[in-house]
Amino acid sequence: MNHWIIALPREHMEHCIAIGKFGLNRKWILGRVQKHDKVACYITKEFKIIGLGEITEPYYVDDSKVFKADGMFPDRFDFTASQLPRDEEVDFISMIDQLSFIKNVAFWSVYLRSGVVQISADDWSLIANKAKMKV
Repeated sequence: MNHWIIALPREHMEHCIAIGKFGLNRKWILGRVQKHDKVACYITKEFKIIGLGEITEPYYVDDSKVFKADGMFPDRFDFTASQLPRDEEVDFISMIDQLSFIKNVAFWSVYLRSGVVQISADDWSLIANKAKMKV
């Protein structure tokens, strides 16, 4: 099982959670996503984890327009995620020095720029524990 962080602005992430789909033009990484992998939903510019979930349908290609952002985003996967109440969202910055996928804390945001990043099981556990969720 793999663990992932997906990163989008709040409006787009909440839409993705609502429709249960995530898409980018990133076959090289989305092609590794498998059913039952875990996913954390990260909000850019706010630096928060707002939901945790699981992949329900692995990588596929679909060019139908379902996302709010301009663009096609044909490389996709389906997922379900439980959105945290706003007052329980996880402050990502408070964890950056504990997350193993962040190799240089001074440039931590670089690791999330691609919109999707694979993380370790330990990193996933840290995030899930901060969110007080068992997913």
